[in-house]
Amino acid sequence: MIRTAFASSAALVLLAAAGAAAAQTPPPGMGGQAGGQGGGMGGPMTLEAMQARQDQMFTRLDANADDMITGSELAPLTQPPMSQMGGPRIRSMITRADADRNARISRDEMRTAAAALFASLDVDQDGLVTPVERAAMMPAPPAPAPARMSVPSTAPADTGMPTGMEPPNGG
Repeated sequence: MIRTAFASSAALVLLAAAGAAAAQTPPPGMGGQAGGQGGGMGGPMTLEAMQARQDQMFTRLDANADDMITGSELAPLTQPPMSQMGGPRIRSMITRADADRNARISRDEMRTAAAALFASLDVDQDGLVTPVERAAMMPAPPAPAPARMSVPSTAPADTGMPTGMEPPNGG
């Protein structure tokens, strides 16, 4: 239960970044400089700041302004350019915020998920989520693929002729 709440809540942080990337100009408070407590993704964040971000994100996703986010409103996350920026994963995590499983995510459900995320991130319970606390909860980036080395061959070039025979006219 706690793991599900965390997984659905983790989407809120990721979607805040993805929502800003999807638009040409992010809305106020959705990116840019840290600007003090909770002002940006880089600095410490209060619960109030996290919920304000969540409210902005909810408003951006709620295309028909009915105070519910449905699957069709999340569909753009699975299309370019969002599909290349983790959109399908974000969509999957946001749908987990649907506590009553009615296939519609309410603003209250998103706020509850944001509060659960904040509580899980604020390890020292000082009322601030710091970049260090956020980083500790994010999965480690995948290890880079090992470099492929090209080893030059020491064998003679294949001329297509049996061993010991030279091609006519040297070549």
